[in-house]
Amino acid sequence: MQKKIVNSWKGVIWLTMRLAAFLLVFFIVGRLAFIVYHHKEIFENPLSEVLAVFSNAMQLDLSTCSYLMGIPVVLYFLLSLTRWGFLNKLIKGYFILFIVVISAITSFELELYNEWGTKLNYKALKYLVNPSEAFNSTSGWVIVSSFSLFALQCWLCIWIFLRFAFAKAELAQRNFIFPLPYLLCGATLVVIGLRGGLQPIPIHQSQCYFSKSNALNLAATNSFWNLLNSFYQNMRVGTSSNPYMFHSRLEARKTVDDLLYVTKDTTIEILTTKRPNVVMVILESWSADLVKYCGGDSGITPQFEALCDHGLLFSNCYASGERSDQGMTAIWSAFPAQPEQSIINQPDKFQHLPFLVNNFKNAGYYTSYMYGGQLIFGNIKGYMMYNKFDRIREGKDFSGYPEGKLGIHDEYLFTEMLKECNDAKQPFINTMFTQSSHSPYDQPMQDVVMKGGRFKPFLNSVYYCDRSIGQFMAEAKKQPWYANTLFIFVADHSHLTHLHEDNFIAQHHKIPMLFYGEVLKPAYKGYKYTELANQHAIAATLLAQLGLSHKEFYWSQNLFNPYTQHYAYAAYNQGGFIWVRPGGNEYSHYNSVSTNSLHYNNIKDTASTQRFLNEGRSYFQEMFQQFLDY
Repeated sequence: MQKKIVNSWKGVIWLTMRLAAFLLVFFIVGRLAFIVYHHKEIFENPLSEVLAVFSNAMQLDLSTCSYLMGIPVVLYFLLSLTRWGFLNKLIKGYFILFIVVISAITSFELELYNEWGTKLNYKALKYLVNPSEAFNSTSGWVIVSSFSLFALQCWLCIWIFLRFAFAKAELAQRNFIFPLPYLLCGATLVVIGLRGGLQPIPIHQSQCYFSKSNALNLAATNSFWNLLNSFYQNMRVGTSSNPYMFHSRLEARKTVDDLLYVTKDTTIEILTTKRPNVVMVILESWSADLVKYCGGDSGITPQFEALCDHGLLFSNCYASGERSDQGMTAIWSAFPAQPEQSIINQPDKFQHLPFLVNNFKNAGYYTSYMYGGQLIFGNIKGYMMYNKFDRIREGKDFSGYPEGKLGIHDEYLFTEMLKECNDAKQPFINTMFTQSSHSPYDQPMQDVVMKGGRFKPFLNSVYYCDRSIGQFMAEAKKQPWYANTLFIFVADHSHLTHLHEDNFIAQHHKIPMLFYGEVLKPAYKGYKYTELANQHAIAATLLAQLGLSHKEFYWSQNLFNPYTQHYAYAAYNQGGFIWVRPGGNEYSHYNSVSTNSLHYNNIKDTASTQRFLNEGRSYFQEMFQQFLDY
């Protein structure tokens, strides 16, 4: 390849423009990779909308380009003054470095979208602290394809850069007139570009959202800008200042207190005993979309649905967050999830939370927790260990069972749960957390569910877990402790499905929750509870049935107190929250205090719009303030 040389100040201007243009082309290559990788979902939309991805992406791409061009502008300014040749090597190395880094981001986030419905963010990178767990969660094909795509993208873009964009600048002599105007003009354009123009409000990620399709919106989102923004937001919350101050502290607290206040406690008793055993089964990634009684599809969870016929189903229940660690703190500490953080990852904070198991231990219960994989993922083990279950077991503690990449399969964990209950001193609360419905879906079962498209492996993994539930319950009914046991089935979070793929709508966050057992009063066997509910209502609801205090669980609702107000809250990974009130009133709100910050608005009772907005914003603000205060 013939060496290209620029030897005039006009050439430096042209070279600067050429490098900026290269970055824009580079971003398009990454975007095309996303579109090709997710082509089935992308091209479910009209071609006009698919093409609109590129025009809607341009402003955020220009902003990202401006960030990256800041240093080259300064280096070319210095080169014009000094003629130091090594600055050419610095510029060349700088661009190659970012080609590698951004290629890695755009390549390795492709499969992340299938699991989380998002692009790579701060939270996802934190999981790489335990790389073996992340590796085991991913199929070999995904690993090979991701690295292959990364290598191909690096090679292609470096070749384009060296062949068409980069040139060596060798000015004949120092120039003391050109450099300063070049720097001033370059810096001005960089600043204007990175803030997205001259408008009063700087560019926001929502700038590129244009479609009802989450896939198209994320395709239009610049991956590098998205990751930088995610880091920035998380660095902001590392301070004591709450970035989500929608109202004054006094106003927000009063709104939340009024929302959670109950005039009196007239709890309806649904159990025949105050001291039942409790078996809690936390279902990995189960969405309400998979249960027909929750408005979902049929044929995926037949065993669970058979239990619903004789149990108490919460058919309008919502997960608090989108990750397992968020679900754990919602279930055990009744603490609502944060959009892009998780309190469970910060021991200095989670130690301030109340913990449901302590209430049971104080009431004389034996307590246990088991998981078929490794609990270090998401720091769940640290959280559980801190709160002193009598017995905690994970994958390495079980032997003699067939294993998948994440650990022993669900049917064998249910076998261990049966043994645990047989051996435990009563009363007990024994908990297990399933794992087979987490990728890579390597359950030991031939496919039974033949629908679902790209979600077919996930649907079959849930079918397998459901089958294991049926086998477990059939054996449990033969045991002497069964008659005095309340079984609680609840998902840790929802999952993208063939029915709902947009995580900024409330329906995506609906999960199944079921109370089942002989200890239910006859009137509640086969009963469907249709009021709004959240995971973090479990603590107050369960403790109230046992006649135990739940006052420390500020965020939890006693669902069987008729004076409880009903609502649902969910945090989602794209940096926002969802607020739902009775009557189908819901909205999703960006993680921003901007006045124009609704991601989705389906408030039907328009006369109450402002009240609903104030409630959700106050709830989010006060939750986050408590997170910071911890």
